[in-house]
Amino acid sequence: MNPAPRYDRIVSLVLLALLGLAVVFLIDINPNILRARFGGDFPAITVSWLLIASLVVIAGTGADIFIRAHPQMQTRSLPTINLGIAQIELAPSFWILPAFAIIASFAFFRLFSASLETLAFVLALIAAGGFLFGALVAQHYSIDRRPSVRQGARLALQAMTLLLAFGVFSAIYYTRMRTLYSATLIGVSAALLAYALLSQTSARNLFTLSLLVGLTLAEATWALNYWAASFLIGGALLLALFYSITSLLQGHLEGTLTRRVMWEYGALGGVMLLVSVYVTLR
Repeated sequence: MNPAPRYDRIVSLVLLALLGLAVVFLIDINPNILRARFGGDFPAITVSWLLIASLVVIAGTGADIFIRAHPQMQTRSLPTINLGIAQIELAPSFWILPAFAIIASFAFFRLFSASLETLAFVLALIAAGGFLFGALVAQHYSIDRRPSVRQGARLALQAMTLLLAFGVFSAIYYTRMRTLYSATLIGVSAALLAYALLSQTSARNLFTLSLLVGLTLAEATWALNYWAASFLIGGALLLALFYSITSLLQGHLEGTLTRRVMWEYGALGGVMLLVSVYVTLR
């Protein structure tokens, strides 16, 4: 039997996250409130990001509880934290997309708050709610026994991962922080999103492969910081690189990687680079 997702619980979690995000937007109207500065060129941290971190914890916790209730998870070996008197099983690969559904939506659409004003906040709420709901439902069906259902859910997760990656990469590139900070943030984000994607395969060295993706994106960020491209162009280039690398790794792990596929992804990266150069130099 293939149980349906608990939509009542999922909707409750989504509404809670959206309520918290709305509060963040109200606070973010005046970004100078409760702004912490650490001196030097270290980026300032506002209370908004502390609240976002709390929402991320809530979303990740809810996703972990929902997915571990799935019958298919009862036969899987999960990472375990030994507390001495008790052992806690966790499903960290299912935390990532729900967390980035909130982070990416907030970080990307707040860039347009000056031009779109209230509409930017509304779009962020719609995006966050849609991505969070979609990620929780798709993750449930991604471990379904039926191959057709499982494949469709995994394709949906891949599409959401790429959209969230674009939002995060663009938002970080927009800030024009020092490479030490921007490359670190993009590298960590890419590694986490790659881990979420590659966890759908049967690979055992997921951490190493995800770290490789993160390091590659971090090095690419270092190069892009010397290029006067818009944040959307920078985000698109990083997304193309992320997509190419993760797709090649997935193909290799699933045994579907051929020379033709490698040429296709190489051509995709080349076309994206040429288009970006053309748009930048116009």
